Amino acid sequence: MKGRLARASLKTAIMLGLRVATQAGTLILLTRLLGPSRYGNYAAAASLAIVLGTLPNLGSGYIMLSRVSRGPSAIAGVWRYAWPLTVLLGLALLVAFVFASSCLVTDPTLTLPLLAGLGVTELLLTPLTMLFSFALQALERVPLSQVVQWLPLGLRVVVCGACFALPDKLRLPAFIALQLAASLVGLVGGWLITRRHIQLDWRPRRATRQELKDGASYAAMLLVAFNPSELDKMIAVRGVGAQQAGIYIACSRIMNALVMPVVAMLMAAQPRLFRLRDEVSHQHYRLVWTIAIIALGWGVVCGLALALLSPYLTWVLGPTFAGSAELLRWLAVTPVLISMRNAAGCVLAALGRPLERLGFELGGVLILAASMLVLTPRFGVYGLVASVIVAEICMTVAGWALVRRLMRRYKAGLEQTPPDSSRAI
Repeated sequence: MKGRLARASLKTAIMLGLRVATQAGTLILLTRLLGPSRYGNYAAAASLAIVLGTLPNLGSGYIMLSRVSRGPSAIAGVWRYAWPLTVLLGLALLVAFVFASSCLVTDPTLTLPLLAGLGVTELLLTPLTMLFSFALQALERVPLSQVVQWLPLGLRVVVCGACFALPDKLRLPAFIALQLAASLVGLVGGWLITRRHIQLDWRPRRATRQELKDGASYAAMLLVAFNPSELDKMIAVRGVGAQQAGIYIACSRIMNALVMPVVAMLMAAQPRLFRLRDEVSHQHYRLVWTIAIIALGWGVVCGLALALLSPYLTWVLGPTFAGSAELLRWLAVTPVLISMRNAAGCVLAALGRPLERLGFELGGVLILAASMLVLTPRFGVYGLVASVIVAEICMTVAGWALVRRLMRRYKAGLEQTPPDSSRAI
């Protein structure tokens, strides 16, 4: 199993490496295209859209993963209710997003039509693309699922570069419009790739009460899981000002990109972890702790890399981002915490404990919000960094305490059947 996991992780890591390079290119181009103040406002609205974008699917991708043992027809059956539900929820959330984001940003050039365009990208097109990716992941075609996710990102780099030819006042509107078009092209490409491997059933149907209940548990888990990584960015503009927020968000995005190989490992292991609920063995038990060791090791490597490379950051992002190198050194402790927190959350979700993941990450969100209220007014952007570190420490410790307790019960043979319906599918 370790060999298969290593091969799958390597292939997925290659694709995720391409995603990291693509996201890094987009980040560098955007920071130079918009400058820290305008970038900070755009990133705050985008973070809100990313968080809300976890909801339209209502956890249906995880239901695909849980039913993969029944064969491709089970995945196609989930698809029948997943895509219309995604469209309907996405449209409803789009209205809420436009209103909320207009209150969040301080840049008057981010008009309602531009926010609506950003919302369509993140709340309709991206969730539908993610459904194609989940269908491929359920078939254990994880690297190919990453290709589907990469397509719109790759096109986004192209359109971002094209915006440099425009006058300054047109750059942000053009980027948002072209980003929407790129996401639409990526969605079509994802459909063409997915249909070669699975016959999707497009006849819409209503989700059953149990599917909605189970999916809502996973959707709530994802919503809370994204908040620790995005909440600070959403309110940074109001908390520390657009200029400092832009610098902080750029540093934070770089940090998150470095932990992508851990995400690759988790994606490759996820289908096997889902089966662990039904076939407990020492082999699966060792797999969980192998994941923990890899996440810890890579997090340490990323932290050291951030500390060593931080002096070159201003040269990469541009002179308007002066001060980013010092901030990145403060953030260097967080990759190991983020890696370990993500690994614990993935294990709990795959073993049918999404509500336990929701619980420890919701606690982290509350700690993050409370710390920001206390520390940010006094210490500015460094108070924001300290708040993130405190929250990540608490979530990492709580998450692995829950995993350790669960693994003890598995090892002792106390759980011979899947968890009850309130926690599993």
